[in-house]
Amino acid sequence: MTIAILGGGLAGLSAAYYLKREGGINKNQSIQIIEAGNQTGGWIQSWKDENTNVISELGPRTIRGRGKSANNTYSLIKDLGIENLVRNVGIDASARYIFANGKIHQLPMSVWKALFTVNQPFTKPWIYYVLRECFSSNNSKANLPDIQNNDESAYDFFLRTFGQEFADYLISPLLCGVCGGNAKQMSVKFMFGALYEAERKHGTVGLGLLKEKLSSILNREKIKDTKGTNIDKPPPPVYYLDGGLQRLIHALDINNESQGIHTNLNTQCTQLHFHENRKGARIVFSNGKELECSHVISALPAYKLASLFCVKSQHSTLTQLLKSIPMVSIATVNLTYNDPKVMGPYKGFGVLSSPLEKLSLLGIIFNNYIYGHSGRVDLTVMMGGYGFKEHFVKNSQCLSEEKLADTAVGHVKRVLNIQSLPNTYSTQILNDCIPQYTVGHYERVNKIQEYINVRRLPLTLVGSSYAGISVNDVIFASMTAMRKLCK
Repeated sequence: MTIAILGGGLAGLSAAYYLKREGGINKNQSIQIIEAGNQTGGWIQSWKDENTNVISELGPRTIRGRGKSANNTYSLIKDLGIENLVRNVGIDASARYIFANGKIHQLPMSVWKALFTVNQPFTKPWIYYVLRECFSSNNSKANLPDIQNNDESAYDFFLRTFGQEFADYLISPLLCGVCGGNAKQMSVKFMFGALYEAERKHGTVGLGLLKEKLSSILNREKIKDTKGTNIDKPPPPVYYLDGGLQRLIHALDINNESQGIHTNLNTQCTQLHFHENRKGARIVFSNGKELECSHVISALPAYKLASLFCVKSQHSTLTQLLKSIPMVSIATVNLTYNDPKVMGPYKGFGVLSSPLEKLSLLGIIFNNYIYGHSGRVDLTVMMGGYGFKEHFVKNSQCLSEEKLADTAVGHVKRVLNIQSLPNTYSTQILNDCIPQYTVGHYERVNKIQEYINVRRLPLTLVGSSYAGISVNDVIFASMTAMRKLCK
């Protein structure tokens, strides 16, 4: 019998990898990946301009190297034999900027500078906001707000704890850049879990984090390994892969194929039926063919999985829950300038735009500094997100690529003061590409999982709709789900 994996993006490929590695199939079972497109990888696609040798990424371009999930990703990279492709981001890519009040502002690069000096657009040093939160008379467990679903928006949380400037100039631009999201809708419990838990447990965020840190240090001392530290080389803090992140996809493809895992490209799944009186499921394809399988692993976005269930089926509750996880679209425009002097004084990773500016702009990524290119300027302008329809959809039609490119060039002129036109440009529209973890997201996901568990459906969910959007989050969630399935 077949175990079917729906979706050949990063989540589906890594699920297949871990399912095989964890010994989750017997001799009579096979694993098949079902992918509607003509290639695997989903939004992870890399390509090189043969004239300029510029590597462009459709989706993510870097991977963070700190934390449990990051260590798991780095272990996967080493296991796949592509550790030699890991490159640290350029030395000039450390600075981050915020565009607010009509000006570009560099965020402080050290904790001490942030705490004890005034850095515009903020009107006070950050120590003011920290002390305000720690010693506010309203900060105690008894005075915590009675919020619906034990959750609140990220904007409301930071407005209540650290003040309006933190919410407007730091959190709102950050969430625009990370997931194209509206901070007034995004779940603080999901997006800033450590801060949320610190306040719930200790009454204040600042003192709570300090107590948790001290406790963690003491616990590490108690269980310190007497045989010495791990000699394995840790990953860089932020890195990319030489040739683009699609090299990771290719490595997973090669490994999965060598393990007997078959990938079906250009195969559109149209219906999914779970058998009531016996185990297993039946998948119906657009060409009329069917596949009987013992278990289904869905790496599809939640809304796409919901579309596979018949409207009148007994799983209408599950369908509605899956549909309740919204998505946003992003327009990206890659701009290349042959003259490196057009960037002026700005060096760093990129700039994020405050929603108070009321622009279609989410952020601008400085690719030339990330990849260490000194002979030209390569920018990726990200636009849309939660405001995509408002800015780019007119009369039910999306703006043309030329108009999107003109809009992007206008943003670059306004934010970075680059008045010259780019030498080359390319435009991509990523429709419904990023899930939105809105208030109550944890509860929605728990209800979905409870529905599956109670009815013992042969279904496992992986992918960014549920447990995080980053490369690390997606891979770690697939690994965790496969281990649980194998048990």
